[in-house]
Parts: sequence; structure tokens; C-alpha cells
Amino acid sequence: MKRFAIGTFVALAGIFAATAQASLFTQLAVVKYADTEVVTVKEVKDIVDTQEKEAGRKLTPQEREQTYETIINQKLIMQAAKKANVTANASEIDQAFLANISQQLKLPRVYSEKELNDLVMANKKMTFAQFVKEETGMSVEEVKNQIIRPDLIWRRYLLSQNQEELQKIAATDKEIRDYYELNKTQFIRPDSLKMFLVAVPKKGDSSASRVKIEGLLKDLKAGKKTIDQMRREGQNPDAAGYGAADLFLMKVQQHAAQLGVSYERLLKIFEEDLNKPSEIMDAGEVWQFYQLLEKYPFKALEISDVIRPESTQTVYETIRALVTQSKQMQFLEQKRQEIIKSLNTADNVTRKKTGDDLLKLLSW
Repeated sequence: MKRFAIGTFVALAGIFAATAQASLFTQLAVVKYADTEVVTVKEVKDIVDTQEKEAGRKLTPQEREQTYETIINQKLIMQAAKKANVTANASEIDQAFLANISQQLKLPRVYSEKELNDLVMANKKMTFAQFVKEETGMSVEEVKNQIIRPDLIWRRYLLSQNQEELQKIAATDKEIRDYYELNKTQFIRPDSLKMFLVAVPKKGDSSASRVKIEGLLKDLKAGKKTIDQMRREGQNPDAAGYGAADLFLMKVQQHAAQLGVSYERLLKIFEEDLNKPSEIMDAGEVWQFYQLLEKYPFKALEISDVIRPESTQTVYETIRALVTQSKQMQFLEQKRQEIIKSLNTADNVTRKKTGDDLLKLLSW
């Protein structure tokens, strides 16, 4: 009798598992504007899982329904983009991904994937891929294909459809000055410095690269090579065997990471004398040394001040670009909603589950 009960339990468990698996692939809707694409419970669940991880809570069935509608709208606009021959290749997607991550981490420029990996490893003690998985619940490739690629394509599509109107949108003088007054406390320049940095890549041969940078440092100290000469040669690192350029650093954590040192080390650099070559530093993949050229004290920026020493871009011009971009994005979002409304019709979307039947399937 006990054997029969166990066997029955196993059989029932198999039935329940098969039922759950089948419900995941239940079709909720069919989108058919330029292609035919189905929306399944699984597709909604995958995205909701990521949203719940970010929110730190379970979403209600009604909130999940909003996600489901967003999926439909995205498929519609992606099909419209495809019909208009708007695409994005792998290289463009990779660059957009790196730009997005660098912006999220508030880095001073767009980092390569290797630089991001080094940065995350130094600060989080994990690989960049692990960091992305922990933050988003998705792999790097999933983020690129499911988030970056659609975002890049629909933006290009909207731009292609509204280019002429978009070019007419610009910030007014009043909007720029109002923005400055409302955000005046954000326009500061921390203690900053201008540094001349020389780096020799190890390329698997640490000893030879060390000899190379020791020779460069010796030549600089002896006056055999000037900073101007090294700047010119360093612009072609493949031919010169080293890179050399001016670097502006602020007394902030992100710029310490950019230089490949701790924040405590950066503070000590700010205390060093000008025009005195540093010792050689091991920065992981490269040997490097530097020489401080100029220091700039903390400054609260007026609207006519330049954002960075030795640059020509003022606070006014920076705000103009920010406000103009914001107005353009608002315009594009309005156009996106108009396009979605025109596409999201019974002819283009067949909803197989609605009302309580839909909410029940979204209540896992």
C-alpha cells in the first residue's frame, strides 16, 4: 500500500510539473504588424523576475499586466522599425552597452569591457559578467539583446520618423538660466589637477615592459625626451610601444578608479609637487608613471565659467545641451506613444487572454 502511495505521489508530481511547464508557454497575445510574434507567460515572467529583483518586492498581477502591455508595445514598434529597415549591428550594440554601463557607474568616459572588468574586480572582487548578473538578473548578452538592442533600434526609428521636427527643438535662454538657478549647488568643480601620464602595456612580458618604462622615465628626467615629444609619440602607441597623454583628475572616487589607484592614494597624489616625475607604478596590465602639471582648487561654478580648466565649454553651454536633449526626449516619447496608439489595434494584436483569465495566469 505504501509503495502504491509513493508511486501515486511521483505520478502526481510529474503531472503538476508538466502543467506548470505548459502554463509558462501559454500564449497571451499574438502581435502581427509586420511579423507574427507571440507573447507567452514565460516571456512576461522573465522580465517581471528582473523587475522584482530591482524593486526588492513581488509585483502585483496588475503591475505584471502593465509589463505584459509594455512587451506588446515594444514588439509593435520593433516591427514598425523593421518595416522601415531600421537596424543595429553587433558593434553598435556593444558600444551602446558600454556607454550605458559607463554612464550608470558615473565614469568620466566610456570604458571598454576589459576596463570595466578590471574596475569591478578591484572594487567588487567579482568579474564584470558576475556584476551584471547580480545587478540585473541577466547575462551580458541578454542585457545587450533584450534591453540595449531594442532601445537602440526604437530610438533610431523615432529619430528617422521625426528628424525635421526634432532639429527645431532647442533650449531657450530662460530655460537655461532657470535650470542653473534650480541646480546651482550641483555646479561645482572639486579640487582638480592636470597630469601627464605615461603607460607601457605588459602584453605578457612584464620584464621587458618594465625595462621600457624605466628607460622612458630616465630619458624624461635627463631631458633626452620632453613631455611634448612623448605626447606626440604616445598618440601612436603601437609604433612607440607606449601611450602618453594629459589627464584631468578630480578629487573623487571615480577618478581614482580611472587612474587605477585607491582613493587614499589619489589624495596623496594631490599633495605631491608639480613638475616632478613619480615613481613607476604597477597598474595591472600596464606600468605607468606620471608628472603633475597643474593644480586647480575647488570652485563653485558661475553660469559663464568653463566646466573644466583649459576647456572652452561653459556651464551655460553644458546646460543648453542638457535641456535641449531633455526636451527632445520628451518630444520623442510623445511621438512613441502616438505611434504605439496607432499600431495597438485589434488588426495588429490578438489578445488570447483578457480580464480575470489574464490576471490568473500572471498570478504565479
